[in-house]
Formats: sequence, C-alpha cells, structure tokens
Amino acid sequence: MLRDLELEPVYDSANRDIIADLVVPLLRNSVDYMRGVGFFTSGWLRVASAGVSQLVENGGRARIILSPIMDAQDWEAFTIGEKAKSDEALRAALKRNLDNLTESLEQNTLNSLAWLIADELLEFRFAVPRPQFQGGDYHDKVGVFVDARKDVVAIHGSFNDTIKGTLNGEAFSVFKSWEPGQTCFSETHRQRLASLWENGNRQFGIHSIPDAIRDEFIRLRSSSKRPYPLSEPAVSLALAKTPRCPFELREFQRSAIHAWEEAGCRGILEMATGTGKTITSLAAAASRRKCLGKLVLIILVPYIHLLEQWERTCREFGIHPYLCSGDRPGWEREAKSVLQDFRLGSIDDACFIAVHNTASADKFGRLCGLLPPRHSMLIADEVHDLGSRELRQALFPEAGMRMGLSATPQRWFDEEGTHFLLSYFDGVCFEYPLESAIGECLVPYEYNPVPVCLTETELQGYGELTAKVVAIAGRAKEDPEIEERLKMLLLERARIVASADEKLPKLIEILRELMSSRRTSADELRHVLVYCAPGTHEKVLRSLSGLGLRCHEFVHTVGASERARVLQSFADGDTQVLVAVKCLDEGVDVPATRTAFFLASTTNPREFIQRRGRILRKAEGKTKAIVYDFVVVPSTDQVERQDVLGASVLRREMPRFAEFSSSAMNQFQARSIIRDILDQYEMLNLLDERPWDLYRQLSGMEKRGI
Repeated sequence: MLRDLELEPVYDSANRDIIADLVVPLLRNSVDYMRGVGFFTSGWLRVASAGVSQLVENGGRARIILSPIMDAQDWEAFTIGEKAKSDEALRAALKRNLDNLTESLEQNTLNSLAWLIADELLEFRFAVPRPQFQGGDYHDKVGVFVDARKDVVAIHGSFNDTIKGTLNGEAFSVFKSWEPGQTCFSETHRQRLASLWENGNRQFGIHSIPDAIRDEFIRLRSSSKRPYPLSEPAVSLALAKTPRCPFELREFQRSAIHAWEEAGCRGILEMATGTGKTITSLAAAASRRKCLGKLVLIILVPYIHLLEQWERTCREFGIHPYLCSGDRPGWEREAKSVLQDFRLGSIDDACFIAVHNTASADKFGRLCGLLPPRHSMLIADEVHDLGSRELRQALFPEAGMRMGLSATPQRWFDEEGTHFLLSYFDGVCFEYPLESAIGECLVPYEYNPVPVCLTETELQGYGELTAKVVAIAGRAKEDPEIEERLKMLLLERARIVASADEKLPKLIEILRELMSSRRTSADELRHVLVYCAPGTHEKVLRSLSGLGLRCHEFVHTVGASERARVLQSFADGDTQVLVAVKCLDEGVDVPATRTAFFLASTTNPREFIQRRGRILRKAEGKTKAIVYDFVVVPSTDQVERQDVLGASVLRREMPRFAEFSSSAMNQFQARSIIRDILDQYEMLNLLDERPWDLYRQLSGMEKRGI
C-alpha cells in the first residue's frame, strides 16, 4: 500500500533516480494512476515497465492527459490500440493468458502500448487550448496515485514522460493524503485532474483518441497477438471478462443475495444505512452474470454524485458502466449502440447508470424497451423515491430481475406509492435492521435528547397555523387546491419547530461544556456534525466560529470538488465542525463523525433514520458515536395545564425520540429525560411508538395535521 512506502517530500534527479525510486514504487502499489503531462513517448513505458506491469496485475488502470504533440510511431500505436477495441477477433483473444508484460514493455514497447490501449488498461486524452486561449500548449506535470485503501499520493514537478525527461535536471514534490497538512494538496491535484479529464477545464478542451483519428490521422494496424499477460485480477477487474466481486462479503450480505434469488430474483433489500447495499447488489449482479453467461445491468440513482460513486464501485467489480444523465450529451446514442451490440451477441455485458429524473423520461423508457427480460437486471438505489408519481416510469416492465435498495422503503403518508413499489418488486425479500448492524458494520451510539421549548411568539404562530390546518383538513381530499394549501400550512408549521429560537443557545451551551470538560482549548473538539434547519446555517456557522472552532458549511451551493476537499479536511480533523442542511442526506458518507447535533428534523423517518445511519459508519479509532437530538417539548406551564398544542408538538417529536432511544446504548437514561412530561400528558405509550407504529395507528389524525 502507498502509506507503507518511505516517501520523501522532494525527489531531485541530481541525487535520485526519479523513475526507479519514486514513480515505479508508486505504480506498483496503486490501482489507479492519473497523469497530466506536456509530452509523452512510449520510451517512458519502457523505463517504467516494472511499475506499469504491477499496476495491471493489481487490476488497475492508467489515465493520461497530454498535449497533442507526439512522435509518429507512438501515434501509430495509439491508432492501432483504438481500432483493436472494436475488432471481435481480438476481443476473443482476451480469454488467453499471454506472457511477461514487463519484458514486452522493454523489448516490444510500441506493440505493448497499442494493446494496453485496446484493453482499456491505459487511456489517453488530449488537452487542446480552447479558442480564446489559442497559442499555448498543455504543459502541466502532475501525477496522482490511488491504492486499494483509497490513499492518495500526488506528485508535482517539471518532469515529462519521455526518455529525454529522464536525462534532464528535474524534480517532483510529493504530497500524501494521510499526512496532516498535505491532504489539501493531494486532493486539489486529484480534483483538478479529474475535472480536466471530464472536460471541465476553462482553458483546455479534452479530446479522445477517436476524436483525433477522425479529425487528423489515418488508422494503421499492427500484430494481432498480445505481447503481455492478462493475469486473473487484471482480467476480472479491469477488463470485465466476467464481472466478479472483489470483496469478502459479510454473512448478512450473502444471506440477502440468497433471499433475493430464492424470491425469483425480485425484491427489495431493506437494509440499514451503512450496511453495504451497493456492494451487496453488485455482488448479486455478478452472480447472475456468471449463471446466465450475459447480462444487461441498469442502475438507477437519485443524484449526480451517486452516479459517480456507483461508477467507481462498478469498475471495482469489473463492470464498465455508461452514465446517463442530462449533463452528459450523447448518452442516448451511445447506449443504443451498446444495446444493439448486446442483442446481436457481439458483447456479453452492458451496464447503464442513470439518475432518477433521466430514467423516468421517455428517452430512457424507449431505450429500456430494447432490453431482453431474461438477461436484464434493474438495481434501484434509494428505491423509496421511485414511488412518486413523477418517477414511477423509471421502473420499466422489461426488467426480468429487479432489486430495490433502501433503509426505509415505505413512503411516508403515501400508501399508493408504497403499494406501487411493493407490487413492482414483489415485496421486501430481506431485512437487516439497525439493531443487527450495530457492532457488525456500524458503531453503537449514545443518545442525548435536549429538551427545548417554543417561545411565546413561536407558540402563538404554531397555534394559528394548527387552527387553519384543522379548518381545511377535511376538504383536502376532494379539492387539489385545498390539499396544496394544507401542505403549505403544515410545512410552515414544521419550520417553526425545526428552527426554534431556543436551539442555538442550547447548542452553544453544550459545546462550551464539552470544551471545558477537556480542560484545554477548542482545538480538542473534532469530528462534529451539526444538522440545522434551512435558512439557519449561516447564523449557526457564525456562532460556532465565535467559539474559536474551525467550521465549514455543507450546503447545496458547495460544488462537487469543494465538497470532496471539505469532507477530507473534516476527516483529517483540520475542519472541526461541519454545519449541514440537507446535502448530507443525499448519499454522502461522513464516517469520521464522532458527535452529531440534530437541531432540525422533519417527522418523515426517512430523513432522520438516514442521517443517523450516516454517522454510525465505522472509522479508524471510532468506537461509538454521540447524538444530541434537540426535541421540542411543552413548557412547564403548558404541561401543568396539559395544553392541547403541547400535546400536538409531542406527537410530532416523539416518534423520532422513540426511534433513536430504542437502539441507543443508553436507552433507559435517555428515556428518563422525557418520561415525566409524557406521564403528565398521559402519553407514556409514545415512548415505544416508533414512526411506522404511529403511522399505522394514527394515520388519519396525522394526515389532518392534528
């Protein structure tokens, strides 16, 4: 692994062999290598052969961005490799093991280069100045290495990947993701290379080999025999000869797959957040591919960033997906071509990942109409979302095998949507609740309810809105306009509870006590996550910064590259507190979290159950998580007179309290904090009535907002 290497901060060619002492060891310990370089020649492959061959054996791949200034013989190898991708006779040769890549790179370099490209172990793209920047060339010199543990090393210097480059006076600076103070450098280099690769650079446009062949060069051809071996890891993980699971599955994951297969390869896996639903589903897909001999896999995900997360995991399984979303022009044409190849028998595997919105559109529906049901499998991530009327079309009837994934598959107050999902997937076939997951793949947690009250002004507003809700609730079903009005009133009332004024002072008080208990400065407090109501995060951010804490917001305006940097800084402890609204509900993992403050939660269990699951993920040195939940309760005066509005607030807040306390390591201590209030209202039954229990018992009352 990369962190096992004894890496120096700077490698200077005056006293070190940069290739032998730095580049080759990094390649040998990596599964992903990305390079941005001004000039490249095949001679570099020859001198770095030991590292490149080990990268291939690791099941890895290399991606290189370079200036379109090349030796003629190297360009010929490029065009040959590109053509070999579509030559069916050569595809069949992938099943043969051939000998000694290291020797072939040294002695038959151009032919090896062509076949590395053909097998997509080595991919090149060209950086060409955009029109407003004409006159310059791409001249960067940066490399990023990633190992199987996701550790990253970035190198930056003056070195070109050419034979002449090895003779020049050159140097590289080295940045390691696991070293404090270096993470921001390694992550910045990784992100800017990734952005450039995806054509997201303002100065340079990115062009593939086919683009360059079509516009400037003539295709050539070379030998049809590979000069290097495809070891088993390289074939299975990099080339998708037969997709297979690269992980050791847990017993419950194997049980989930067995249950799904026993149910006729249809069903929903209701598994707690953080239990590896992605890996379980892809392992099931690999199992079906092995059994059937061919497979089209369709994966539906709710958000763009999950599209990319799933793509990375698919590649670990040897599955090479095509991404379908509105920000990727041309996906439909490419997908149709791939499906046609599959139907004609030219290929045995195809995979498409689509965001829910794209998948529910007519274009995607027409594409799915071409699928052969017996060999098609659908995986629906966060399947509860697809029960909405707007997204149901994404669940196409042609899918013979169907798997839904969710910690909370039932839709909150939407029986119709829930019924649709259960009918389409033939019900829930496997359950793995949080209680089972704690200790196995999640850490236990301590639950600390923090009672807060509404101010007189907030209580008055809550009462006025409740009166309006009661007045129109009975007519909502018959009149869509009234139903919409009812929803707005309920949302407005929920905002009062979510953003109660008393919550922030209580948060500051608790944080001061935590810092004081450590008998040291604020620097000791780390890995703290604060969920707050929309519109309040800036005030929370200012208040926490005033305590001397290093904070950062995590909201929808934070871009993808910035999100990755912020999360890494949080994991490293450089950022002590993340202040989030809803963005961390959307499939973003924060396993480093030790302490979480829930200032705001809706009554929808999907939100708070997902949030709890995300902070219980295991991390190095993490033995438990601590949850502070700000629970709005009646004031002492309200309790004494058993105020009706106080009872209404309790009915809204208690299902979350019951859910969180029931699985906590300090269950009875947590319950004692609220017990007396419930006792005076004669509502002790709410201690045990979790969200779905109350939903079934009081659905009529809750729908009226009472």
